[in-house]
Amino acid sequence: MNRSSLTTLLAIGSLLISAPTAFAEAGGASPDPSPAPPTGEPSGGTGYGTPVTVIPGRPRIRTLKLTDSSLKSGQRATIVVRIARSKATSAKVKVAIARSGRKTLTVNPGRLSTNRNHSIKLPALSSGSYRITVSVYGASAKEVVRGGVLRLTVKPKSSPQSPSTPSAPSSGVFPVRGSYSFGGSGARFGAGRTGHTHEGQDVVGASGLPIVAPLSGEVRYVNYQAEGAGRYIILRANNGWDMMFAHCQYASAAVRAGERVRAGDRLCLLGSTGDSSGPHLHFEIWPHGWRDTPGTRPIDPLPQLKKWAR
Repeated sequence: MNRSSLTTLLAIGSLLISAPTAFAEAGGASPDPSPAPPTGEPSGGTGYGTPVTVIPGRPRIRTLKLTDSSLKSGQRATIVVRIARSKATSAKVKVAIARSGRKTLTVNPGRLSTNRNHSIKLPALSSGSYRITVSVYGASAKEVVRGGVLRLTVKPKSSPQSPSTPSAPSSGVFPVRGSYSFGGSGARFGAGRTGHTHEGQDVVGASGLPIVAPLSGEVRYVNYQAEGAGRYIILRANNGWDMMFAHCQYASAAVRAGERVRAGDRLCLLGSTGDSSGPHLHFEIWPHGWRDTPGTRPIDPLPQLKKWAR
């Protein structure tokens, strides 16, 4: 190749190299076989520093039971439930209570934390047989996991039975030995008192008269009430009655708690201790136990006192 030919080839190469730049400067577009991705858009993978979305697992019921599968009408049943779920700390729960022929009752305890026992208190139900279903929701309201079905039996409430009244004794001893009276209207059972009503019958007599047991039985209490009964004794008769003897003289008690007595045995002496306007015996009869027994009430003792006075 001569010098002239070599010079020609170099000139042609120079033109080819400078052609794209000249084309762009003239208003044309430079071809780009691999365009750079727009700023801010992914380039095909997770960008460095981008947070990874955690998808919670499907919830599972691990524990499901009733604390009592049989109870009485008016009582409230309790469900114990435990939910397991990976990558989540809670799950939504709903309880459906179904009974044949009745509208299904729904209880919504809301979201419960996972991996711990929860107690769900159900409303009081009427008597009947119930089918209880616990639904646990996953990622959406459509993703439901149903636990085992629970069965609950509610029995009718027992009708309260009135306790049988102990029979009145056919015999007995009048509790005051000596001359006495039943006082006026204010001494009667049911007479008005400040803040309460009179629960016994007063037997008025001279201070120091013997107070005796009308019936055989056991002494329950020997006690003192400064603003009320003063020195008093509670005797439980063999027929089940509790009897109260109040306002006894100080230090006159002849018996102790737990001691057995017979009809006519001395208990104390008539006095005026406590809230009293004068010497008298305040006498009460409680057929089903004294006031320390819930739900009991005294009865008017005057008819029985009159029987013993004959």
